[in-house]
Amino acid sequence: MAMEQIMVTETTGTIRGTDAYWRQRRMAFGLIESLKQAIRIRNHAPMYVGSADDPVENTGPWDTVCQFQDRARQNPLVLETLAAQKRLMLLTA
Repeated sequence: MAMEQIMVTETTGTIRGTDAYWRQRRMAFGLIESLKQAIRIRNHAPMYVGSADDPVENTGPWDTVCQFQDRARQNPLVLETLAAQKRLMLLTA
């Protein structure tokens, strides 16, 4: 007897159009907007703060961008959205 092979596809995501799907999509777009805002703030932030006699490196804005980029890389919906919009460069900006 020959055994039939059956292909099973498991979906890990939510079903399109459901409340859960739209909630996840809103969260993904919110994360993208937060990342864009953090990049804007970082791009305008001074490299050093404090006095000329005792400057302190201003790493906060750069750290914030890195944290948002890490969160974005871990979210498949964010990656899918950025790829579709051809904006994956936000993950390395």
